[in-house]
Formats: sequence, structure tokens, C-alpha cells
Amino acid sequence: MLFIVAIIGSLLAWQITNAAATATVTASVTATNLSLSVSPGGTIAFGSVALNTASTTVGNGYNQTVTNDGSAMKLNVKALDTTGGTTWVLNTSNATLDNYMMEVSTTTGSAYMKLPSTNTNITASSSWPTGASNTQLLGFRLTTPNTSTDFVQKSTTITLTAVAP
Repeated sequence: MLFIVAIIGSLLAWQITNAAATATVTASVTATNLSLSVSPGGTIAFGSVALNTASTTVGNGYNQTVTNDGSAMKLNVKALDTTGGTTWVLNTSNATLDNYMMEVSTTTGSAYMKLPSTNTNITASSSWPTGASNTQLLGFRLTTPNTSTDFVQKSTTITLTAVAP
């Protein structure tokens, strides 16, 4: 038994003396700069719109030009319920009392994507490179409720967010 312990001790000593003293790992990183800007001024005025009617920014000077000021990105868009008087709830349908719809277009109004509910992002552009093609024209379409509790001016916030692709 003493002989076996001596052999094990010798093997352990051989492993310890033959272990590497140091090892290196090379790491690299590239900083991501997610940044965007909006013109003209990030303001939309839909004006006075009849119930159950859609109004669009396309063709009336309120399209928003979004510029990718940083790294390649995706563009997310979300909106909120309205403020002012009775709240209009953002929904994919305007059939319910005080429910309105907001949609976004990256195709100058030929196709729209509905914003599903308040404060819920949709991806309006899934791949947005930097460089010469770093601007995107966004159109918005608001559809008023089929029926409304009141007829006072409403406001909402549309948020554009640059996220990593």
C-alpha cells in the first residue's frame, strides 16, 4: 500500500511540475453607437379628422426623415394612448369606443404596419446600415375611433428607438 501511495505522489508531482505557468487569451471589441435623429422637428399635425377616418402624413409635409447617426441598427417604433379629454386607447382596431389606430410606413404610404397596443414596439426596419443609405422616410397614419366619448384635441407620443440588429 505504501508503494501505491508513492507512485500516486510521484504522478502528482510530475503533473504539478509540468503544468503551464501562464496562458493568454486575446480579446477584441468594437463599440456600437446606436444613434438616430428625426427631421423636420419630430412633429405631426393630423388636424381635425372625422370619426372612423384615417389621416396620413404622406403627401402633407409631415413625413419624418429618420437618420441613422451611428452603427448598423434596427428601428423600433411604438406609440402611447392619447392624452387630452377622454383617453383614446391604441389598438389594432378602431371598432371599440375610444380606440384608435396608429400605423407606420417605410414605403411612402404604399404599405403600413399597425402599432399593436400602447407602449409596444414593432420593428419598422430590421436592417439599417450606415453610410450613404442612412436615412429612412417614415409615414404615419392615424385612424380615429368609430365612436368617441368627447371631441377635444388629443395628443400622443410616438417613440423611435435604435436597437442592435
